[in-house]
Amino acid sequence: MLANETFNITTAEETSITYTISFQSNRIKFWILLFLQLLSFPCYIYVFSQFAYKKRLRQTIHTHVILLLLIVSFLFVTIALPITLAYLYRSQVYPENETFCTLWNWFHYSFNIINLFLMAFASIERNWLIFQPKLLKSKGGRFLFHYCPLVFCIVYPPIFYASAMFIYKCDSYYDYTQLLCKWPCYFYNEQWANIDLFFNNYTPLFSIPVFCSIIYIRMFIQRRHMQQKRFKWRRDKKLVLQIWILSSLYLSMWMPSQISGLIDLYWIPTFLLQAQIEFMYLFPYLIHIVYPYMVLLSFHHEMVKPSRRATTVFPMNHLRPVFTK
Repeated sequence: MLANETFNITTAEETSITYTISFQSNRIKFWILLFLQLLSFPCYIYVFSQFAYKKRLRQTIHTHVILLLLIVSFLFVTIALPITLAYLYRSQVYPENETFCTLWNWFHYSFNIINLFLMAFASIERNWLIFQPKLLKSKGGRFLFHYCPLVFCIVYPPIFYASAMFIYKCDSYYDYTQLLCKWPCYFYNEQWANIDLFFNNYTPLFSIPVFCSIIYIRMFIQRRHMQQKRFKWRRDKKLVLQIWILSSLYLSMWMPSQISGLIDLYWIPTFLLQAQIEFMYLFPYLIHIVYPYMVLLSFHHEMVKPSRRATTVFPMNHLRPVFTK
């Protein structure tokens, strides 16, 4: 692609929609994303080192989902993002074959939806940790309400997209001049597309503000009772602040494209279409790049603040004068 290229989409109502992809704008996005990617690596290394070095930080139950989100985002930045950067630099997919496009789509969607499910579970688990901590005190409770949901969040998305892209047979309509080769062919199957849209995207995405709002409301209502237990109140405030910082990142990056896509689907087919093509689709990429900095901000006391070393204090009656000649 040497300049601007115009594409047409035909909707189910036989409406033709036109949008443009610019070579120059893709090149600008390439340099911006590359710069941000390089900035993210030192922060990733530092945060990973803190989890490895500080056993208490690594073994605390509410940090498990944070660490998994960090690992998945790092994999996205090191595997999926470089492929996108290569496309943005050339405005052309290379190599031009179906297997490459399918694998690219599988990595892209799997990592993003794993992260979305993990963030949704983090907002749910914060409710249990603050208001129903007994659920996670026993081994059976931790297995049922902590480890099983984490395994589901990690295992389900790759299996779903592997089934939709590799097992389900359909004719591919890849376009090697578009990001992600346009889209995989299961999008044209109503059942697969609806499961992907409503269960994989909207369910975890809208669960985040719902369960975070429940935390804020219950904390406000019960604040007088909770303040009587000072240690628990300080811990709970820290848990709420952490989930607020991380959920704000996810909602601010995911909501614009998902809400505009919902309006496109049911009301106005051309609603912010060019904006979605130009830059909204990049917002989820920024989550993975910015995430280690958000973790550092959320856990700055545990990671940045120097730990206090124990010092030995000798009582005064143990001191003896020293005489010198």
